[in-house]
Amino acid sequence: MKKFLNFSFFLLFSLVILTGCSSKKTSNSTVKLKSNGKFVVLIFDSTTCPYCKKLHRDLKENKELRQEERNMTVYTIHVNETNTYLLPSAKGELKLQTEDLAQMYDFRGSTPFIVFCNKNFKPILTIPGYLRPKTLSKVFKYITSRAYETMSINEYLSTP
Repeated sequence: MKKFLNFSFFLLFSLVILTGCSSKKTSNSTVKLKSNGKFVVLIFDSTTCPYCKKLHRDLKENKELRQEERNMTVYTIHVNETNTYLLPSAKGELKLQTEDLAQMYDFRGSTPFIVFCNKNFKPILTIPGYLRPKTLSKVFKYITSRAYETMSINEYLSTP
């Protein structure tokens, strides 16, 4: 009887672990990604990430960031949700699930993960992790001024 109870407890515990630890949410939303002729920023985040929340708060509340953001089309990709993204391509539209989109932009699991793209969704720069508003604003300027065509991000950030 004791072995049966231990086995039953083990099965119940395993079931709770397997079903309760899945952080993937199925949202099933379809999002059509468009550049609107601007640079594109893809922010891969998690709804449970404190630095992601801080980044979004900065983007919403920081005046300089809000001003820089006007020159870009910004999308938030929640990596813990399963959605469908329609991405423009030379041959029509790519239909990608969240995981596929993340893989396409070389997302490796740490959030936030920011990808700056040209208007054709070709990556220019990726930033793994949180940046303070002053630094992020400078990165926005690096992209919109097209300084990336002549210098590295490190060179640009070291200029006054």
